[in-house]
Amino acid sequence: MTQLRDPVEIYRESLAGIQPHVEARPPKIQRAEVWPYPDLARLWIRLEVSPFAAFPHLAFSAADPDGQIVATMFMVEIREPYQSVTLHLRQPPRPGERYTLEIELSRDEALLDARTVEFELTFREPQGE
Repeated sequence: MTQLRDPVEIYRESLAGIQPHVEARPPKIQRAEVWPYPDLARLWIRLEVSPFAAFPHLAFSAADPDGQIVATMFMVEIREPYQSVTLHLRQPPRPGERYTLEIELSRDEALLDARTVEFELTFREPQGE
């Protein structure tokens, strides 16, 4: 008669054979784009992060031409290197004026990378679709 193995032991053996993911270097922001929606009250943000082993956090902060924060977002432990999100402006839009988007990539309370994207609050069709 065939002897059955303990399923817990099979599980432990399979886990022991998995190699842990190791990062050669901390993740960085590789690409960041901001595309205002036609109503100019929302921003479409496309972002790409280099590969990572442990999940980092993303923080977005949009400021109007006077430097006042008009939108923020915090993403905890992102799972994918490519992110596509919409930010809603909390103040009436100022068409044609220059806004800035601050992006911070962090993990374990350490800042890994930061990027500032300046853009005009003008609708235009996204490129490279």
